[in-house]
Formats: sequence, structure tokens, C-alpha cells
Amino acid sequence: MFYLSGAFQSAHDALSDLLQIQFSSPPASKPVVYLLITDASLIEADEVDGISWPWPRSAYAEAVRFLKNAGASEIVFDMIFTERSVHGLEDDTGFGNAIEDAGVILAKLSSNRQSSMSEKAAENNRLITERFALHVEGADEKMFHDTPYLRAPVSELTNHAKGLGDVKFVQDSDGVGRRIPLLVRSGNRYHPSLSLAAAASILNITSYQMEGSDLLLSGPSVQRRIPLDSEGMARPLYFGDSSIYDKYLLLRVIKSQIRMDEGDAPYYDPALFKDKVVIIGADATELKDFRPNPFNKANDPGAHYHGTAIHNILESGFLVSRYEAVYVLPILFLTSMLLAFVAAKYRATTGFSFTFLLLLLVNGVAVYLFKHHGMLIDMAATSVNLIGCFILATGSNYMVEARQRHFVTSAFGQYLSPDVVKALVDNPERLLLGGEVRTMTAFFSDIAGFSTISEKLTPEELVSLLNEYLTEMCDIIGKYHGTVDKFEGDAIMAFWGAPIYRDDHAHLALLASLEMQQRLEELRGKWAAEGKDQLYVRMGINSGLMLVGNMGSRTRMNYTIMGDAVNLASRLEAANKFYGTHLMISQKTKVLAGDQFTVRELDAIQVVGKKKPVHVYELLGKKGDVAENRLAATLLFEEGLTCYRKGDFVSAKTNFTAVFDQVPGDPPAIEFLRRIEALDKTESQGDWNGVFKADSK
Repeated sequence: MFYLSGAFQSAHDALSDLLQIQFSSPPASKPVVYLLITDASLIEADEVDGISWPWPRSAYAEAVRFLKNAGASEIVFDMIFTERSVHGLEDDTGFGNAIEDAGVILAKLSSNRQSSMSEKAAENNRLITERFALHVEGADEKMFHDTPYLRAPVSELTNHAKGLGDVKFVQDSDGVGRRIPLLVRSGNRYHPSLSLAAAASILNITSYQMEGSDLLLSGPSVQRRIPLDSEGMARPLYFGDSSIYDKYLLLRVIKSQIRMDEGDAPYYDPALFKDKVVIIGADATELKDFRPNPFNKANDPGAHYHGTAIHNILESGFLVSRYEAVYVLPILFLTSMLLAFVAAKYRATTGFSFTFLLLLLVNGVAVYLFKHHGMLIDMAATSVNLIGCFILATGSNYMVEARQRHFVTSAFGQYLSPDVVKALVDNPERLLLGGEVRTMTAFFSDIAGFSTISEKLTPEELVSLLNEYLTEMCDIIGKYHGTVDKFEGDAIMAFWGAPIYRDDHAHLALLASLEMQQRLEELRGKWAAEGKDQLYVRMGINSGLMLVGNMGSRTRMNYTIMGDAVNLASRLEAANKFYGTHLMISQKTKVLAGDQFTVRELDAIQVVGKKKPVHVYELLGKKGDVAENRLAATLLFEEGLTCYRKGDFVSAKTNFTAVFDQVPGDPPAIEFLRRIEALDKTESQGDWNGVFKADSK
């Protein structure tokens, strides 16, 4: 059956997120505190304190000492010290002593892949983590996936730790961490997660037992029952994103201890950490420890994944899911039979009302069970089933809709792109004049020197060449879900992100532009063999807020885009001629497209009609596809650009000249060398900022 295929899992995930976001009550207490390494901390440590990453472990020892003296209930590191300190063995030894003195819980990572780990290292990790393994009564090995390889902290640290917990992150199909493995099986050993190790230490848990699908934790005066799913995962209740807990800077805690040793006041009052579970982790972009959760699906620190689970264990807050077919299929069957009876006996309006009431009842029960019992039941499949049965029973509206679709397709299919037609068919109200503002990506292209080429061709030859060129380019734009707006002679205007919005519009635009340039290179070989002129095309791409919709009169409309961001894309296309490049993108597009492309920063330019300069880049290719000499030339060029902006023209000239060793005759390097030669000797003084002012469009 369709439900058994798992087709509703994504909907279950989305609805469980919605329930937590809308109906989770603020926690009565907040036992967790985060100490984070942020981007600002890395910069401060490097530029102010002269300490580059990785930090010496003696610094962590200072933080541990501060937290111990402050009375923290547990100190937990969400960091894996798998390599020896670059500052020497004494650095590890000192940190190990601080760990033992304060009773610190460290992190390890399990994996089902050996990767680059040697057999000797794997065996060593197994041995030094042996003392942290748990005896779990009644455990079924089939319930827990085997992860035989462990990456543990170096022995100088592991041997001194009070506890060791696994930091394996389990993500659903959309990348969000909704479940956590509290027990991690490695062969016939069970290891606690970082959250379980910390919570068990606080609660003084002495017994671990599986009762059915529940994990029972017991101690002298406490017991916790945690429901697990069929894969041995617990589903914690998130109270919010990491901002619900207090967050402090690890660097300031380190400095606080140093200041106190010197007799000065600390940055933080030690009382802030008294009786708190302090999780030390990373929130810096460079360290890439982001773990999406229902409240923040982008950039929440991994510490929150473990902190939430600790909070749930301490307060018995885990969710119980009832998405299994044994619970859902009987409900689907009963509601289908009930709706079929009502539809056969009563009019469509009654069927609609009855369906609506059933939807309210099902979803109301789901909300009630979540709020008062922490239980998740199916809403998605039941709602879809109710709606589907109603549609099947009252299908007369289908004919009206079909006629409307036929009208729109016939009226507009001849002169609008298929994507636009589909959007109009799905929403005929889009035929009204006007539009909406959304973030999109605009594209402009123009053939360099086309006027000269066209003068040498007959009208028939010109039309044939243009048709071939435009067809090839438009096919590629369509392949990557772009919309061709219009042609202006040989120029193409297109956009991504409408009428069907996609988050990856910038990424798709760059993929399309690279493929267009590649196809042009192939076509130039073909045209050369035919004795035709070669076409070189300049392209400009920019992302930003744009107005998109039907513009024009009530009798003649054009689905198009407008706005400053659109104009900038056009300016970037024209700006290629200053640098001899063919594919220029803006900084906004670079950021939105992600890190899968290799670019070269060209300049900061002030285009015509703008007062604020924009940073522009040359798109070189996809990551891994750019030749080594091009990458080396890019580094030299960007170093030269940095010197140029500082007014250090001698160093800039040296770097730009060195570019030619990698890419002879590199046009952008030639342009900057020309500028340097043309500069007045006093240009480096005063308000010099290296911004290029384009004096033409």
C-alpha cells in the first residue's frame, strides 16, 4: 500500500516540527548552558591574543578549572580530541589532569566505516573506550545498527575522563536531527550517547534495561523510561532552538579564569554556571558543527542536539511516535468507509461539511495527544485520505477545472514559457496585472562584437546563426528550470525563481551559465569548420529582491522581472568588457549559490547609476573542474587585488605579473597592470579604496 512505502514520512516530520513549534510549552527549568567557540572568538583569539586555531588544550584546562570552581553539575565536551595537541605532549597531559580533577565527560564518534583508520588505531580505540561500555539487559542487537569503528580522544585524555559519550548525529531525509541514538552498539558492546552519559552521571544511573521498545534507566532513587523506535532511536521534544538556553563564549570563560588568577574580576560571574550542565561546543562557520533541528534548520550548533536530549532525560520529556501501519491503517479504512457512505447518501455540500468536521476532529485529537501526552499520531495520511475520498465522491468539479485548464493552455501556450503556463493553469489569478517581490536570480547575456559580425552576413545567414545560437542557449536555460524573459536582438534576458519558486535559483543559474559557455565552445569548433565567425558571449548574473509578475496593459501582458537587482545583472554583463571576462556574478549570487563553485574575485566596482560599490567575481567552474594553473593564478590575482586596494601597488604589480606564469595573457591581470601604470603616484594617499567606477553601461 501507498502508506507502507513510507511516502508520508516527510509529511510526518514536517507536521511533528509544526506541533513542536506551535504547541511546545517553555521549559520550567533550564538545566543546560552552552559554551561556544564562535567566529568572533576565533578572530579575537587570533588577532588580540595571538592564538591561532587549533587552540592549545591548556586553554580548555583553564575553562574546566573555572567551571569546576563555579560548581557546574557536569562539564561536557561536544568536541572530539582525536589528534594529539600540536603544542606537544605536555599540553595533552595538563588537559588530562584538569579533566580528571573536574570529572569531565568527553566525546567520541562511532562509525560503520573504517575510512583512513588503521586496524591498530581501531583496536586501540576499542580498548581505551572499553571501560565506558554499558551492560544493557534485554537488548536486542537487531534493534541497534552496528557501528564497529570508534574515534576516541587520545589516551592522555580518555584515560582521565569521567565519562565518554557518542556524538553520532542522525538526520532524517531533509537533514534535520529529530532522533538521537542514546545507545550506540559497537559489536557486542553498548556505549552511551554524550547526552545519556551526562544525564546518567547527574541522576546516578546504575542500571540499563530494555523493556519492549523502552529503555529503562534506574538508580538508587530515580527511574526514567525512554521510548525508542524500531531502530533504537529516541525522539526528543525540542523546546526551541539553541537560544532558549543561556549561551556564553568559551574564550571569555578561559580569560575569566586567567583574570581571576591575576586578581582581576572575571568576564562572567561564576554563579551563572552553578548546578548547570555545561556543554562546550562550536558555533563557528569554519568548524562546521551545525546540526539542524525543527526550530532551526540551518545553523544551530551541535551542542543543542545533545543539550536537548539531556534536558529530555532529566525531565522525562521524550516523544512517543505512533506512525506505524498497525495504528494508521485501521483509521484510514474506517474513515474511508464512513465518507463513502455519507457521499452516497447526501449531497456534495453535506459531504464537504462532514469531511471538514472529520479533518478538524483528527487534527484536534493529534494536537491534544501531543500537548498532554507527548504522543505523535498520523495527521498527514488520514487528512489526505479524507480529502481524496471526498474528491472521488464529488468529482463534478473536475470538469469545470478541466475546461478552465484547457482555456488557459490554448490562450497562452503559444507565447509563454511552459513553466509560466503551468503556473497560470494552477493559479489563474496570476493573469491579473501586478506581481510579487521575491528573491530571485537574473541573467543577461550579449554577444561580444555582434554588430561587426552581423555586417558581414546576409539577412538569411544572420537569422540562421541567431536561431541556432538562441535555441541552444534557451534549451540549456530550460534544462536548469530557468525562464527566458525576452530577446533583444542577440541579447538574452532570463531569470530563476519564478513562476515556480526554488531555493536553489542561484545555484541553477550558475550551472546553466557554465553549460552555456561549454556549449558555445563546442559550437565555435563547429562554426570554424563551416567557415563562420566565432561567437563569444558575455554573461552577467545577480541575485536579490525583484518584482516578478505580469506587466503591461490589460490587453497585452508580459511575464517579466523588474528592480535594481535586475538592472545590476545587466550592468555586470556589460562590465565583462572591462576585464576581458565572459562570466561575471555578484557577491549575493556567490553566497546564495553555495560553495560548489570556484570563483575569482575581480573587483569592487561602482556601476553606472549606483553609489555603493559591489564586489564582483568571475565564475571559473564547478569545484574540482578547474585546472590547477587556473587555481594558482586565482590565488595570485586575489593577493594582487588585496595589495591594490591597500595602495601597495608595487606588491600588486608583482602578483599580477606572476599570474602570467600560470595563465599567460590573463585579461583581468592585464587590466590591473594597465590601471597601475596609469595611476598617479599620489593615488595611494587620501581616500584611495581601489573601487573601480564604470563610466559606461
